[in-house]
Amino acid sequence: MQSKVIVITGTSSGVGLTLANYFQEQGHKVYGLSRTAKGQEKFRHITTDVSNKESVKQSFQQILSETDQQIDVLINNAGVGMLGSVEDASKEDIEKLLNVNVYGTIYTMQEVLPIMRKQKSGYILNVSSIASNNGLPFRGYYSASKAMIDRLVESVRLENRNTGLEIATLNFGDIKTNIAESRVKSFVSKFYQNRYDAMVADIDHEVELGTPTEDLIPIVEKILSQKNLRPHYYIGKSMQKLSVTLKSILPQKVFENIIAKYSKLD
Repeated sequence: MQSKVIVITGTSSGVGLTLANYFQEQGHKVYGLSRTAKGQEKFRHITTDVSNKESVKQSFQQILSETDQQIDVLINNAGVGMLGSVEDASKEDIEKLLNVNVYGTIYTMQEVLPIMRKQKSGYILNVSSIASNNGLPFRGYYSASKAMIDRLVESVRLENRNTGLEIATLNFGDIKTNIAESRVKSFVSKFYQNRYDAMVADIDHEVELGTPTEDLIPIVEKILSQKNLRPHYYIGKSMQKLSVTLKSILPQKVFENIIAKYSKLD
């Protein structure tokens, strides 16, 4: 790619940090937006709370003032996980999840869309999840938050059709990161506790065996070199990607039984 102005959210660790450092090393002008810096950044870090609209607006004003009103790529990577039952989750826990995963994505897109339309070019990649395709047990609110991102992207693509903008989701499977450290873990009542505990152990094990963040670099770089992007890119282990296809072709009850068996609920 020719040198671009790239903005990435959630760059304090994991996928965001890996991508931001790589693109900076490739000669791009990279801005990383996160609440904290860990000292591993090779890019320009701007302290930002993506769940706060005013914080996001101020950060983008700063970027635009330093780049002659140019933003070529936005990668919305900031996000948190959440575990717990649908029944027991508190309003506070649900709002914490939505504020980052949904509103953070909305606020940043609202800032860059007018800029990119004026340029008649730009890429917006919103990190979603293969889990957005399924209502997973004890991950219902997380799945729902990512499903909302998928639907928003489908809408905003149509609303900005023929403008030169490329907008898509990156639906990741399990990625080897420290996501467990920042997960929202809501209260779980006695009825669910044993199945929940077994599920959490499996989830953490799958993350440990997940795709290394470095393996995402060529995938994201290739997407940013293409035109006429698809709405959604499913990225992960073969079985996780296969679940998207299976849901589309199997009877609903059959697919539900597969998920239940995989999740050790029977």
